Amino acid sequence: MSFGIGLILSIAAVWYTIFLLGANVTDFLDLHAFVIVVLGSTFATAMAFGFSHLFKLPIYFVKSMGPSSLKMANIVVDIKRMADKARSAGLPALTSEIPAAPDEFARRGIKLLVAGVDSQVVNTIMEADIHGSEQRHKEAIGFFEAIGGNAPTFGLLGTVLGIVEGLKNLDDINALGHSLAVALMATLYGVFSANILWLPLAGQLKKRSHDEMFMKKMYLEGLLAIQAGVGSDIINNLMKSYVNAATRARIEGGKIGKKKTERHLEYLQYMNPLDQERTMAFMAEVKKELEAQNLGQDDVKVMLAELINAADDKVLAKDFATEFMQLKTTKKIPKGSKRKRKRKPGSGGGKRNLD
Repeated sequence: MSFGIGLILSIAAVWYTIFLLGANVTDFLDLHAFVIVVLGSTFATAMAFGFSHLFKLPIYFVKSMGPSSLKMANIVVDIKRMADKARSAGLPALTSEIPAAPDEFARRGIKLLVAGVDSQVVNTIMEADIHGSEQRHKEAIGFFEAIGGNAPTFGLLGTVLGIVEGLKNLDDINALGHSLAVALMATLYGVFSANILWLPLAGQLKKRSHDEMFMKKMYLEGLLAIQAGVGSDIINNLMKSYVNAATRARIEGGKIGKKKTERHLEYLQYMNPLDQERTMAFMAEVKKELEAQNLGQDDVKVMLAELINAADDKVLAKDFATEFMQLKTTKKIPKGSKRKRKRKPGSGGGKRNLD
């Protein structure tokens, strides 16, 4: 986000300066200078780094402007939740955390823990992942730093070509003026593109790479602590030591780390076939009752409690139920009970709850 804002403000500052000079912006648009500086420096850099980077330019711009999938505050909350779950139900219970993981790195780490892989092997695999990502990031960063270094050089080349062309037309003042304008425009394009686009983009990607590697190592340390059976309170204090005081206060105040509600369907792929069938039947019944306007929130809670009670993997079913109750459609259901439920023989009259 900061890169996008800075880019807009930088261009606006240059534009405003042109306005103060009383000039027209179109006077500074020149196709010849653009071709030799922007395209020339980009293609020359691609010769060294590979032309595949040219096709990835939109991806790099999106990454530099978009938010990161990993956030330190969310990592603290997620690791604490997983530590509590592993402490009470064992490492296999972390299966339900896989759909809610922030990225593929986190999902891979949780899967290794659930599979019971040795901690040293987990550390080796995840460290290799981090190292591989870091090397790929360095290559992309080097690509933009190289363009930033080549652009002014190509600007100087364009200046020389413009001056040479101008010297050939000393008897034609109009042609001389145009050649000199192109010459100076090439220098302008080289300095402008290097210092307002390429080098800031490389700096932004470098910062994001550093932050991402730091948070991945933080996540890995948390997973290894969970696997080692360290107490959840100790793990929580360890994770909170990575964040500043303001973020720590927000975490302790419960303002960070709410799970995304759209994840409820992803839990289905980690259920066994029988639990999947039960869950699909539950959702179909809820949809049918909603269409008939014959459903209250208490009814949904009872249906979910029955689903949890019948499930083979109760931890996964309970996580599904928690996510389902956070859906906007579920929250809009009127409170109370509307369905007429048949009491099973020998069953009590009290309602079950999700706790």
